Amino acid sequence: MPLKTFTGSNVSVLMQQAQRAIGADAVVLHVRRIRTADGPSFQLTASDPETAAREVFAAPAKGYDSALETMRPRLAEGRPFVLALVGPTGAGKTTTLAKLATSPRVFGGLEVGLVSLDTYRVGALEQLGTYADIAKLRMVAIYDQDDVDRALASLAGCQVILVDTPGRSPKARADLDATQSLLSALRPDETHVVIPASGHPELARRAVVEARRSGASHLLVTKTDEAPDYAGLFDLAASLKIPVRWLTDGQEVPFDLVSAAEPMAAARFGAASEEMAATR
Repeated sequence: MPLKTFTGSNVSVLMQQAQRAIGADAVVLHVRRIRTADGPSFQLTASDPETAAREVFAAPAKGYDSALETMRPRLAEGRPFVLALVGPTGAGKTTTLAKLATSPRVFGGLEVGLVSLDTYRVGALEQLGTYADIAKLRMVAIYDQDDVDRALASLAGCQVILVDTPGRSPKARADLDATQSLLSALRPDETHVVIPASGHPELARRAVVEARRSGASHLLVTKTDEAPDYAGLFDLAASLKIPVRWLTDGQEVPFDLVSAAEPMAAARFGAASEEMAATR
């Protein structure tokens, strides 16, 4: 069966259209934002499961994605691997989480569950819920500490749990502390601070330093397609000795997520060269 494309302003409606046209087992290959005469919209491409499998394994790797091991983290043994995304509002955390959850090169073949701590922002749960429905993933929301055990129990059997968090200003200390408390209860194996390449360099530095103090283990660079030069973020990561595994370079879910190995290697080489020059 050929691929079918559906366009409209509501992703949930597009998914329903795909299921009516293809069948209840329709598989969404990707979702992308587009601009139309009527304003921003979405384009959803779907197919039957057999065609989807061929498309996924035949799709060429994009950009820096040259090795699977650079895309997939080392998973925990005997318990779910928990990965959380933190960062400022507008960094693209929810969309990036959807890319991670559905990318065949990251957690492909594994049972993935989604957790949302972003219960404040209007439409946040609905946005992540839509992606969960499309990918047929389990998703739960956590409002307070009493919800943590229930949420983890409902995701029993998941090998990977991805956690979305609200964007907060550093001045909103109480909200930051509440989110950090919930994250601590979830015990993430990795916490990635998500920073857009198109942001102000000094604000980016402050956000990364603050997240590092709160326990962030990695930097994840987004929206590189919107920035003429994003090397500065990788230079920052090299200077702070914080690893970067992924970057995003577009709106398409799941494919606009690639390995950051190449720009990170260049940044580390530059930092090492500067250190050597300083000791001469």
